[in-house]
Amino acid sequence: MASGANYTKYASPAPATFMGSEWGGKVRATHDSYTFASAAIGTLVNVGVLMPGEVFLTGWVIGADLGSATTLQLGDAGDDDRYLAATVFTTGGQCTQCAKAEGVGYKNTTTSPIPIILKTGTEEATGAVEVIILKAAAN
Repeated sequence: MASGANYTKYASPAPATFMGSEWGGKVRATHDSYTFASAAIGTLVNVGVLMPGEVFLTGWVIGADLGSATTLQLGDAGDDDRYLAATVFTTGGQCTQCAKAEGVGYKNTTTSPIPIILKTGTEEATGAVEVIILKAAAN
């Protein structure tokens, strides 16, 4: 039987493979909301934070019809679309999961909090959005 990478580390523990958040971590949820009012392309909105040692699991952006071709992406200072690539939000009540391969399982290995940022693109944004983020912490 095959095993996933983190399961293998779990099954053969060693000090170098202590995983904390990745295996047996506690899930934390954050929620934020923001209402855009003719927000320009490239507007940045802080909607969460990944604390040192925390792992991004998944998230959702729930939005109004923000404009005829308005896009949103979710990322951080290291990669502005790490969790959600530019996605069109032109349907009221649209719920889009933030599950890019680069973001799911991304761990903050720094000693500083990393802000999670929602960014507008393509055209102005007008309307309300909700952001839900699930992350794992070692304790």
